[in-house]
Amino acid sequence: MNIALVSPYLAERFGGSVVLVKKTGAALAALGHNVSYWAICEETDQQELASINSAHLYDVARPYSWYYSKGLSQGMSAKTNSLDIIHITQLWPHPVYAASRIARARNIPYVLSPAGSLEPWRLKSTLLKWLKKKAYLSLVGKSIMRNAACLHAASLQEAEHFRLVGYSGSIAVIQHGVDTNEFNLGDGARAEACWPELKGRQVVLFLSRLSPEKGLDQLVPAWADIVRQKPKIDALLVIAGPDDKGYASKVKKMVKSHSLQSHVLFTGIVRGEKKIAIYQRADVFVLPSYSENFGLVITEALACGTPVVTTTGTPWKGLLDADAGRWVAPERGALAEALRELLLLSKGSRKKMGERGRKLVLEDYSWESAARRLLTVYKCIVEGKDVPLYPEPAKT
Repeated sequence: MNIALVSPYLAERFGGSVVLVKKTGAALAALGHNVSYWAICEETDQQELASINSAHLYDVARPYSWYYSKGLSQGMSAKTNSLDIIHITQLWPHPVYAASRIARARNIPYVLSPAGSLEPWRLKSTLLKWLKKKAYLSLVGKSIMRNAACLHAASLQEAEHFRLVGYSGSIAVIQHGVDTNEFNLGDGARAEACWPELKGRQVVLFLSRLSPEKGLDQLVPAWADIVRQKPKIDALLVIAGPDDKGYASKVKKMVKSHSLQSHVLFTGIVRGEKKIAIYQRADVFVLPSYSENFGLVITEALACGTPVVTTTGTPWKGLLDADAGRWVAPERGALAEALRELLLLSKGSRKKMGERGRKLVLEDYSWESAARRLLTVYKCIVEGKDVPLYPEPAKT
């Protein structure tokens, strides 16, 4: 099958949706299918993206905030004749609009993965953004969704968000995977070599984009409560990940206002072995998001044997069922209580909790399984069959 994966961007600094596209593409290619990638490429990302096979990358132009690319539109128009299906990720940026129009013009079916774009919290994050997104959704977004052969949701919670904005078509719920050979158990010694500040201290790790929806405005004051409450805990909060539109400066101001400079470490973006090492070294991983369609970093942390605290804004109630962490309200008090509880556990108890988390991802999450389930969706679409809500993995 000839499959085109369209994403506004492929650089790691753009977060989880990029990992989704790359890992899905690699798994589909490993199963013997022809996969191509289509995205914009900013000058700062050229070196990182140069090694991606079968990637069609185009310059971005004004309006930059829409990731507009005339070259991508022209390139796809000229080279899509042999495609069986187009799979588009995101909703708002120009490449999504362009790919959906080209797909309709060429009579090529397309699957759309909004990748959290329709989460209610994000839609209403600010009045101006809400007005812009409401207008775009009405004028363009709903048409893109309506003309898709199927929408892909990473959880039933995300599927419900599709219905809330009026989508009535086919939905396939397919959770993402994690490479458990890459994200595995370790003692965290490599992390201490990179960041000596970690030595001899308990570590709570936040690793995600530094942006408003991630709940850092609740986590930072919760952390102040934790380090000041008796009995005292000598713990370090590591905040790792790319800055989203300058929000990191606001987080640093929060840390300073709570006098937490000696209890918080900012690392910036971490990749490759450093990323795995910091997962392994952490005593607890935290994702305090107001809203997540999935939360890929949670699977990565669990695969490394790290207990997780996350919120009811994520679809991870299963942490409670597996006793692999805590699932609490995205509020200061609830976060402080859950994190402090896990930090006060014995090292052995946290290790057993981490082992239960790794068992959970080994049994239920893999990129190959996700790719095979997507293949079932693609085949149903191409063959004119109904798409199941929960697709079974295709055999080939």
